[in-house]
Amino acid sequence: MKKGLFLWLFMAISVVQAFAQSRTVTGKVTDAKDGTPLPGVNVLLKGTSKGTIAGADGTFKIEVPSGGTLVFSFVGYTNQTITPEGNGPISVVLQSGNKSLNELVVTALGIKRDKRTLTYATQEVKGASIVEAKQNNMVNALAGKVAGVQITNSSGMPGSSARIVIRGTTSLTGENQALMVIDGVPMDNTEAGNPDGALSAGGTVNRASDIDPNIIESINVLKGAAATALYGSAAARGAIIITTKNGLGGNKNGKPTVSVSSSYSFENPILPKFQEKYAQGTGGVYYNGENKKTSLSWGPAIDGLTDNGKPVQKRNNVKDFFKTGHTTDNNISVSGYSDNSNYLVSYSFLKTDGTMPATDYSRHSLFTKYTTKLTKNLQLTTQFSFISSDNHRLPEGNALANPLWTIYSAPISWDPFPITNPDGTQRVFRASRNNPYWAVENVGLRDRTNRIIPVINLSYNPLPWLTITERLGADMYVNNLDYHENTGVIGSTNEGGKLWTRQNQFQQFNNDLMIQARKNFGEDWSTDIVLGNNILSNYSNTAYQQGVELLTPGLYTISNTNSISADYDYYKKRKVGFYAQANVEFRKMLTLALTGRYDGSSVLSKDEQFYPYGSISGGFVFTEALGMSSNKILNFGKIRASYASVGNDNVASYSLNNPYVHNAIGNIQLPFNGANGFQLTTNYAYPLRNEKVTEFEVGLETKFFQNRASLDVSYFDKKSKDLLTTGTPISGATGFASATLNAGNMTNKGVEVVLGVTPIKTRNLTWDINVNYTRIKNEVTFLGNNLNSLFFAGFTHPGIYAFANQPYGVILGTSYIRNEQGQLLLDDDGYPQVGDKSIPIGNVTPNWLGGVTSTLTYKALTFSFTIDHKNGGDILNLDNYYLYTYGTPKATENRGSTKVFEGIIESTQKVNDKAVVLDENYYRNIYSAVDESSIEDGSYLKLRQVSLGYNFGTMVKNTPFKSLVLNVTGTNFILHKNYTGSDPEVSLNGSGNGQGFGNFMVPSNHNIIIGLKATF
Repeated sequence: MKKGLFLWLFMAISVVQAFAQSRTVTGKVTDAKDGTPLPGVNVLLKGTSKGTIAGADGTFKIEVPSGGTLVFSFVGYTNQTITPEGNGPISVVLQSGNKSLNELVVTALGIKRDKRTLTYATQEVKGASIVEAKQNNMVNALAGKVAGVQITNSSGMPGSSARIVIRGTTSLTGENQALMVIDGVPMDNTEAGNPDGALSAGGTVNRASDIDPNIIESINVLKGAAATALYGSAAARGAIIITTKNGLGGNKNGKPTVSVSSSYSFENPILPKFQEKYAQGTGGVYYNGENKKTSLSWGPAIDGLTDNGKPVQKRNNVKDFFKTGHTTDNNISVSGYSDNSNYLVSYSFLKTDGTMPATDYSRHSLFTKYTTKLTKNLQLTTQFSFISSDNHRLPEGNALANPLWTIYSAPISWDPFPITNPDGTQRVFRASRNNPYWAVENVGLRDRTNRIIPVINLSYNPLPWLTITERLGADMYVNNLDYHENTGVIGSTNEGGKLWTRQNQFQQFNNDLMIQARKNFGEDWSTDIVLGNNILSNYSNTAYQQGVELLTPGLYTISNTNSISADYDYYKKRKVGFYAQANVEFRKMLTLALTGRYDGSSVLSKDEQFYPYGSISGGFVFTEALGMSSNKILNFGKIRASYASVGNDNVASYSLNNPYVHNAIGNIQLPFNGANGFQLTTNYAYPLRNEKVTEFEVGLETKFFQNRASLDVSYFDKKSKDLLTTGTPISGATGFASATLNAGNMTNKGVEVVLGVTPIKTRNLTWDINVNYTRIKNEVTFLGNNLNSLFFAGFTHPGIYAFANQPYGVILGTSYIRNEQGQLLLDDDGYPQVGDKSIPIGNVTPNWLGGVTSTLTYKALTFSFTIDHKNGGDILNLDNYYLYTYGTPKATENRGSTKVFEGIIESTQKVNDKAVVLDENYYRNIYSAVDESSIEDGSYLKLRQVSLGYNFGTMVKNTPFKSLVLNVTGTNFILHKNYTGSDPEVSLNGSGNGQGFGNFMVPSNHNIIIGLKATF
């Protein structure tokens, strides 16, 4: 008895002594590569199930008995074991490992997650790749690099817009572009547009062009609804998550690191081909363009042609009009960090002089970012962006003020100089078109924007596993658009001249209050829970003034016009959202993720303003379960599946109202005879509910040969229903011509493949290859309200439409007459016959997209390229409609040759064997008269980017420079296309819906860029 009591007392004293000798250990975990904090690191007391997880700033706190050992583990890093000594905090530095994915990515709301445990598809592009692409518009730098993403550049004019769509079109008339997010804060990416319309005047710039590539650390593309459900309805179309740089790449202890880069580029237009054999005239008779004028180039052969005894000189008016463009891009940044803070200041200036006269684009960009620990558990990050851009443009499209109207149709026998006649009027070769050089001097558009994007992020860690974040961001800009036409512009709506000015003021405020809890339960289980609230408010107002009939020619002020009209619009919109997300992980191999969000939108009907949605997804790392992490062939494999339902309020403010508006009533311009007036809008406002997008996604991620090869395959099935549709035609008996209502459904089914291979990896030589492939089947499954079609762009015919049971983007127009078997029905002479009905003649949706990026590094030398391919997708090349009439396309050089058309003589029903002459009559009255002739294949193969760089690092060791890098880059070299125009990638409709439409647009350019970057 006494012996047992003695043993009991001995054990109790030992336990008490051990407890008395335990202490609280605090510290911070950082990345050995760049010193950045590592949130979410598992901290486990060895031999027990007791542990914690590092907070957002990498700090941790845990009770450790005397002599206890801590094990630090994190996916992508080598485990580290430490026995704490002393009483002070400890610093833990983790080295990158090679047994896992080794990749943290930024997801919705700026939350960093381990890519290994993600349950949906994402793809990341590093900021260095964006800078290397050397694109004025950041969106274009992503082309060919991300599966599931289609990018369309609108024009070769400086400051043009670019469109980015993820996993296909999901809305009929609303916004289809992905949401842009900078450091967790949504930003506006709209295109203000031209008041005269894209068809008549071309597009403007979209606001993503304001982003300076030099400040981007990385871009993560969230593709599916499960990935974006946490972000709210604006991300139903996918999201582009942009993370900016910070000062951790600089020197420690606050000593500044200075980086300076500068590049200069030469830009040459990709010009269509034109005939070079026949002079101005018709029926083979020469017109000199002076006393005999005509629009046509169906005159005699120019070789040996004389006029009044003098040889007629041959010119190349297209090449003479365009010039080599130039771009300078300069950046300077200063950065540094200490244990408690880091900072970055960056300034860039970009200036482009276009290949078309009197066109340019410039952008000043200032960015600052500062992060500091206010207290032990409180961290503040503030950042500020200021962007000022200035863009001089000329009209594009169908307006006769567009100089390309004349340049592309100009006869090779016509000399445009001098540009004026002795009486001061412009000198033209045809009465109904402007002299292009005179138009350049007397027509113009200026687009100026000043923008600020401030962000404040406050992060508090009351407990090591708990983070409370308050993030406030704003996006504010003023856009000024000014246009003028001098007196005497042929084809103007007022030959006395006109001008207009428009000012758009935009303000957007975003606030997120977010609570995140990360907690481990033993060695097997970990949880990550997020609760939050979001408030997003938009305010914008637009002031528009137009003046017609200049009192003094060449003086472009509103007060110098005879008649002035004005308009003012004010819009506001607000959304409130509550969201939650829970991720549960078991042994880092099994993950379950649940997301829920409840949004309220001011633009929907009162009884439909609030709508819930969410997602459920899971991932299983089967190689972990099978013990294959060290397998020499397949070392990582994960399957994932998700289902998500997302709501969307994709409609403009005040779509529920029927306001009176101040505009023209028929041909009557208000005010009229001194009396002003307002007209009830012709668009009826129905009650509106939210759009619904549901998406099922399944994927497989694998890595082979110890991460030397990887394969990521995704399949998705996305359904959009109750689509909010503006301008929907309704019966005139209602008193309205159209309505805004929920009027359509659409599906997108697709496959995405991303393949990565490192065939060579030695001490001095590394070769990385990345391949992506996308195939999407789109179909408009339903159009409500007994609709036959919806119109998006172009003319009534030809134009771009939506039809039920067909892919989005049907091209509607006239065609040749055919029988039920599709054979041409020819006239008695053997020529095709032009039909008088508009039918579907093409579709702009591509069959599939693909890209290849290769990077070869040998010691200090780097060679890389990106090849981009689009297969299928038609283009409506409306230039053909006019130019084949005029006789300037290259194909018209075969005039006078004969051809036997395959088909049936309609009157006899016999197979045709008659040869017909391809002459002026054929091209003017048959070929160019039918819209079908303007449909061309939009397929292309592009060398999107090729770059050669050399780092002189070893040569500058004993100089003030840390590094010195020289790069030579080429961009946008078309390797193959069937399109007869400049570039099959362009679209007159800018970043809006109704793609695949081209009409007298500035040609795209291929560029050669020389750049130098120094760091000291």
